[in-house]
Amino acid sequence: MSLLTPWALGLAALAAVPVAMHLLRRDTRRRIAFPAIRYLRSARDRSARAVKLRDRLLLLARVGLVAALAVAAAAPLAGSGEASDHEPSDVVLLIDNSGSMNRLAGDATLLDRQRDRALIVLENAGPSDRFWIVPAIGPAVPRASAAEASSALDQVEETDAAADLGAAVREAVRLLPARDDRYREIVVLSDFQRSAFPQPTFVVPDDIGFLISRIQASVSNDAVIGITAEPPGPGGEGAVVANLWTSERETGSDTVEARLVVDGETASIARTSRGGSVVFRLPDLGPGEHAIAVQIPPSGLRADDRRAFVLRAGEPPAVVHSGPADSYVGRALATLEDAGRLTLHSDPGEQAEARFIEGVPVTEPGKAAASGTVWILVPPTDDALLARFNSMLGRLAVPWRVEAVDAPGDLSLVASPDIPGLERIRNRGHHALVGTGAPAGDVLMETADGAPWVVRGSAAGHAYLLVGSPLDPDHSTLPVDAAMLPFMEALLFRWTGLGGVIPSPVMAGESAILPEGADSVASPGGQVMRVDGGSPYAPMKAGVHTVFLSAGDPSLLAATVPPSESDLAEASASAFASGLGAPHAIVAATDSEWLASIYGSRRGARVAPYIIALAILLVLAEIVLATPGASRPRRTAAHRAGGVQ
Repeated sequence: MSLLTPWALGLAALAAVPVAMHLLRRDTRRRIAFPAIRYLRSARDRSARAVKLRDRLLLLARVGLVAALAVAAAAPLAGSGEASDHEPSDVVLLIDNSGSMNRLAGDATLLDRQRDRALIVLENAGPSDRFWIVPAIGPAVPRASAAEASSALDQVEETDAAADLGAAVREAVRLLPARDDRYREIVVLSDFQRSAFPQPTFVVPDDIGFLISRIQASVSNDAVIGITAEPPGPGGEGAVVANLWTSERETGSDTVEARLVVDGETASIARTSRGGSVVFRLPDLGPGEHAIAVQIPPSGLRADDRRAFVLRAGEPPAVVHSGPADSYVGRALATLEDAGRLTLHSDPGEQAEARFIEGVPVTEPGKAAASGTVWILVPPTDDALLARFNSMLGRLAVPWRVEAVDAPGDLSLVASPDIPGLERIRNRGHHALVGTGAPAGDVLMETADGAPWVVRGSAAGHAYLLVGSPLDPDHSTLPVDAAMLPFMEALLFRWTGLGGVIPSPVMAGESAILPEGADSVASPGGQVMRVDGGSPYAPMKAGVHTVFLSAGDPSLLAATVPPSESDLAEASASAFASGLGAPHAIVAATDSEWLASIYGSRRGARVAPYIIALAILLVLAEIVLATPGASRPRRTAAHRAGGVQ
C-alpha cells in the first residue's frame, strides 16, 4: 500500500483529543443523602458493568472516527489502479526530435505519435506531479505543471539534425531534484535509431525509474547521401555528381529517378541504380547566387530525398597577362575573352582578379601583382631564365622552385576529372617542382611518376597556382591539344574560384557564422527569424536558408541532413536501453502497454472511499452510544424494582 498525501497521517494525532476528554472529564452529578439509598446500590452494581462497556465503545468510536478521517485524507492506494492513481512523481519527458523522427509511422510522423504518448502521461498526472521537457535537440523546459508541460511539448520543434540521446539522458538526470520521498522517472520517446547513442558512457542511478516508448516504423530508406559539385566558369558548364544510397542496398535493374533542380526549376533528369551515383551537367548560370539541389522520389525519411547546395557565380573576371601576346597562353586567353568569359589586359598596372605571369616579365610583379587576388605562374621556355623565375617566386613568398632535370623520354600526366583527355598529354622538357620547406599547399596535377605538376597555395595573403613546365610545344603536347582550353578554364575559373564558389553546406543542427550586416534569416519553410550579423546561426531544417542583409542582396545558406540520420536501422530494446545507461528500463511498444506502464510502479486503487464509509458508520455508532435514552426505561424499572424490595 502507498499514500498519495502521507503528510495527512499527522491528523491522526487528533485522536488523542477524545481520549484526553474521557480521562479528564469531571463527575458533575450532585450527591444527595437519601435514606433509601441502600435500595439503589444493588441496582447500581448490576448496571455498572454495562455503563463501562458503553463508555469504552464510545471512546473507541470517536478515536476510530478521527483516525479514519486522517487515513482517508492520506489517500491510500492498494493493489493496481488507474494511471491517474499514483504517488507524487518527478518526471522528465525526453522526446527525440532528430531528423529520423520525421518519417511516417502510419498516418502521422513518429514525432507526432510519440508526442501523443507524452500527452497521455500528462493527462494522467496528479496535482502534485512535476515535469521537465528535454528535447533531444534544443533547450530544456524547466520544472512545470502538467498543463504547462503540455503546452511546452507542443512547442518542441521538428528538426533534421542528428541527436545524441546519451547526452540528453545525462541532462535529464541533472535536472531531476535530489530525492525527497518523491518518485523520480525519465521517460524516453524515441525511435531506437542505432546512431543516436554512439558510446554508452553513463549509468542512470538506480533510484530513477526509466521508461522507453517504442513505436514501430519502416527502416527502408532511399537518400541523396552526398553531392560533389564543380563550379562552372562564367558562361561555361560545371558538373554535379550525386551519390544515392538505400538501406536495402538494392542494385541492378531496380532504378531510381533523380532530378537536378536549379533555382526551383528542373534542369535535368537521370536514372541510376539504387545505391549508385548520377552525373549532371550544370546549365549556363548568370552571375549571382543559385540554389541547386538533387532530389529523388519520396522514400522513408523525406528530408534526405533532396540535398541542396549553393553556387556563387561571379562576373567574368579581369585578367592581366604578363608574357608574349602570341604565346599559346596568350592565344588561349584571347579565345576565352572572345567567348565573353573574361576581360583580358596586358598593362601590368591594371586592376585585375587574376594575373597570369608567363616566364619572367619585363616588369617584376611587385606592387602591381599585389592588386590581383590570384597569381598564375608558368616557367619560362628558356631554362637560362629559371634562376630569375625562381628568384621572383621567392620575392612573392611562393614556397616552390622550378628545376630543370636530365631525364630521357617523355613523361605523361595523370588523368584529372577536371580536364578530359589529360592522360594523353606528354611533357617533353623535363622540369620538376621542388618545395622550399614552407607549407607547400595542394597538388592539383601530377606526372606519371607521382611528381607534382600543378600546385596551389597562398602566399603573402594571395592565392597562387604554379605550373611545373613551360606551356609551349617544345616542352609539352598540351598547348597543341584539345585539352589546352579546358586546362586554361580549370586554371582560371575552377581552381581559383573565380568562375564560381560552392560553399560547404552546413549540417542541420550545426552552427555557421552569418555575414556582417545580416538582420534576419528565412528557413526553407518561410519562417523568418531575427538575427545579428556576424553571430552563429544553426539551421534546424535541411534546404536553402535565405539570409537577409541590412544592405545589399540576400545571401543563401545550404543545410543538409547529417548522413547518420539516413540510416534508419534500429537497435534492439536491450541494446537501446543499455546504450542510454539504463539496462533495466521498461520498454512499452503498443498503446495498451504504454497505458499500463506509465506511473506503473507506484499505482494503486484508491481506498479512501471505503474508509470514508467506515467513518460514517462510526459516526452513527457514536450517536447511538452517546445517547443514553435507550437505557433509561431499564434503569427506571430497576429502580422501581429496588423500591418495591
